Amino acid sequence: MNIRNVRKEDKNEVVKILLQIQELHRKERADIFKKVSNEDVEKEFDNLLENNEKIIVVVDEKDKVRGLAEVSIRKIENSVNMKNSKVMYIRKIGVDEEFRRKGIGKLLIEEVKKEAKKFDCSRVELSCCIFNKDAIKFYEAQGMSVQRLNMEMKI
Repeated sequence: MNIRNVRKEDKNEVVKILLQIQELHRKERADIFKKVSNEDVEKEFDNLLENNEKIIVVVDEKDKVRGLAEVSIRKIENSVNMKNSKVMYIRKIGVDEEFRRKGIGKLLIEEVKKEAKKFDCSRVELSCCIFNKDAIKFYEAQGMSVQRLNMEMKI
Protein backbone atom coordinates (compact mmCIF):
# COMPACT_ATOMS: atom_id res chain seq x y z
CA MET A 1 0.00 0.00 0.00
CA ASN A 2 1.14 3.50 -0.85
CA ILE A 3 0.26 6.85 0.75
CA ARG A 4 0.27 9.89 -1.50
CA ASN A 5 -1.54 13.09 -2.37
CA VAL A 6 -4.76 12.75 -4.31
CA ARG A 7 -4.67 13.05 -8.10
CA LYS A 8 -7.30 14.01 -10.63
CA GLU A 9 -7.31 10.41 -11.91
CA ASP A 10 -8.49 9.20 -8.47
CA LYS A 11 -11.88 10.81 -8.96
CA ASN A 12 -14.01 7.65 -9.34
CA GLU A 13 -12.57 5.85 -6.31
CA VAL A 14 -12.61 8.98 -4.13
CA VAL A 15 -16.20 9.75 -5.10
CA LYS A 16 -17.18 6.16 -4.22
CA ILE A 17 -15.71 6.51 -0.72
CA LEU A 18 -17.21 9.97 -0.18
CA LEU A 19 -20.62 8.60 -1.15
CA GLN A 20 -20.19 5.75 1.35
CA ILE A 21 -19.35 8.25 4.10
CA GLN A 22 -22.34 10.42 3.23
CA GLU A 23 -24.75 7.48 3.08
CA LEU A 24 -23.62 6.17 6.47
CA HIS A 25 -24.43 9.56 7.98
CA ARG A 26 -27.68 9.99 6.06
CA LYS A 27 -28.95 6.58 7.18
CA GLU A 28 -28.44 7.45 10.82
CA ARG A 29 -29.50 11.10 10.70
CA ALA A 30 -31.71 11.78 7.70
CA ASP A 31 -32.96 14.84 9.58
CA ILE A 32 -29.51 16.43 9.09
CA PHE A 33 -27.81 14.71 6.16
CA LYS A 34 -29.33 14.68 2.70
CA LYS A 35 -29.04 12.15 -0.07
CA VAL A 36 -26.45 13.33 -2.54
CA SER A 37 -25.92 12.33 -6.12
CA ASN A 38 -22.78 11.06 -7.75
CA GLU A 39 -22.65 14.34 -9.69
CA ASP A 40 -22.81 16.40 -6.46
CA VAL A 41 -19.83 14.54 -5.04
CA GLU A 42 -17.93 14.76 -8.33
CA LYS A 43 -18.33 18.56 -8.18
CA GLU A 44 -17.16 18.53 -4.56
CA PHE A 45 -14.08 16.55 -5.63
CA ASP A 46 -13.30 19.00 -8.44
CA ASN A 47 -13.62 21.92 -6.00
CA LEU A 48 -11.34 20.19 -3.50
CA LEU A 49 -8.63 19.82 -6.11
CA GLU A 50 -8.74 23.56 -6.74
CA ASN A 51 -8.66 24.50 -3.04
CA ASN A 52 -5.11 25.13 -1.88
CA GLU A 53 -6.18 25.30 1.76
CA LYS A 54 -7.06 21.61 1.94
CA ILE A 55 -4.85 18.56 1.75
CA ILE A 56 -6.17 15.21 0.57
CA VAL A 57 -4.08 12.11 1.09
CA VAL A 58 -5.04 8.68 -0.15
CA VAL A 59 -3.95 5.13 0.44
CA ASP A 60 -3.72 3.25 -2.80
CA GLU A 61 -3.18 -0.37 -3.59
CA LYS A 62 -2.33 -1.26 -7.18
CA ASP A 63 -3.32 2.29 -8.25
CA LYS A 64 -6.79 1.98 -6.69
CA VAL A 65 -7.72 4.32 -3.86
CA ARG A 66 -8.75 2.38 -0.75
CA GLY A 67 -8.97 5.23 1.74
CA LEU A 68 -8.69 9.00 2.04
CA ALA A 69 -8.27 11.80 4.51
CA GLU A 70 -9.19 15.41 3.76
CA VAL A 71 -7.57 17.85 6.16
CA SER A 72 -7.16 21.57 6.61
CA ILE A 73 -5.18 23.77 8.93
CA ARG A 74 -7.00 25.96 11.41
CA LYS A 75 -5.16 28.90 12.89
CA ILE A 76 -6.26 30.15 16.27
CA GLU A 77 -4.95 33.69 16.67
CA ASN A 78 -5.70 36.58 18.99
CA SER A 79 -8.51 34.72 20.74
CA VAL A 80 -9.72 36.17 24.02
CA ASN A 81 -9.68 32.79 25.74
CA MET A 82 -7.49 30.45 23.65
CA LYS A 83 -3.77 30.35 23.07
CA ASN A 84 -2.47 30.95 19.56
CA SER A 85 -2.02 27.64 17.80
CA LYS A 86 -2.32 25.74 14.57
CA VAL A 87 -4.54 22.66 14.39
CA MET A 88 -4.66 19.98 11.70
CA TYR A 89 -8.39 19.34 11.31
CA ILE A 90 -9.60 16.13 9.71
CA ARG A 91 -12.62 17.20 7.68
CA LYS A 92 -13.29 13.74 6.25
CA ILE A 93 -11.68 10.37 6.61
CA GLY A 94 -12.90 7.13 5.13
CA VAL A 95 -11.95 3.70 3.92
CA ASP A 96 -13.77 1.85 1.15
CA GLU A 97 -16.23 -0.56 2.81
CA GLU A 98 -14.60 -3.55 1.10
CA PHE A 99 -11.18 -2.74 2.58
CA ARG A 100 -11.92 -1.83 6.19
CA ARG A 101 -10.07 -3.44 9.09
CA LYS A 102 -6.88 -3.86 7.05
CA GLY A 103 -4.84 -1.05 8.62
CA ILE A 104 -5.71 1.58 6.02
CA GLY A 105 -7.33 3.95 8.52
CA LYS A 106 -4.30 3.67 10.79
CA LEU A 107 -2.01 4.54 7.85
CA LEU A 108 -4.17 7.60 7.14
CA ILE A 109 -4.01 8.79 10.74
CA GLU A 110 -0.22 8.33 10.78
CA GLU A 111 0.07 10.37 7.57
CA VAL A 112 -2.15 13.11 9.01
CA LYS A 113 0.11 13.25 12.07
CA LYS A 114 3.17 13.62 9.81
CA GLU A 115 1.45 16.43 7.89
CA ALA A 116 0.52 18.12 11.17
CA LYS A 117 4.14 18.06 12.32
CA LYS A 118 5.31 19.34 8.93
CA PHE A 119 2.99 22.36 9.27
CA ASP A 120 3.92 22.89 12.94
CA CYS A 121 0.44 22.07 14.24
CA SER A 122 0.05 21.44 17.95
CA ARG A 123 -2.70 18.82 17.60
CA VAL A 124 -5.01 16.92 15.28
CA GLU A 125 -8.78 17.31 15.70
CA LEU A 126 -11.92 15.93 14.11
CA SER A 127 -15.63 15.76 14.76
CA CYS A 128 -17.43 12.44 14.90
CA CYS A 129 -21.13 11.72 15.15
CA ILE A 130 -22.03 9.92 18.36
CA PHE A 131 -23.89 7.19 16.46
CA ASN A 132 -20.68 6.17 14.69
CA LYS A 133 -19.48 3.80 17.44
CA ASP A 134 -16.98 1.96 15.22
CA ALA A 135 -15.30 5.23 14.25
CA ILE A 136 -15.16 6.38 17.87
CA LYS A 137 -13.48 3.11 18.92
CA PHE A 138 -11.05 3.45 16.03
CA TYR A 139 -10.13 7.06 16.90
CA GLU A 140 -9.63 6.16 20.55
CA ALA A 141 -7.40 3.24 19.52
CA GLN A 142 -5.30 5.75 17.56
CA GLY A 143 -4.76 7.84 20.71
CA MET A 144 -7.52 10.42 20.30
CA SER A 145 -9.75 11.46 23.17
CA VAL A 146 -12.92 13.50 23.55
CA GLN A 147 -12.18 17.21 23.77
CA ARG A 148 -15.69 18.64 23.72
CA LEU A 149 -19.27 17.56 23.09
CA ASN A 150 -21.71 19.27 20.75
CA MET A 151 -25.19 19.09 22.21
CA GLU A 152 -28.48 19.49 20.36
CA MET A 153 -32.16 19.90 21.05
CA LYS A 154 -34.63 19.12 18.30
CA ILE A 155 -37.51 21.56 18.02
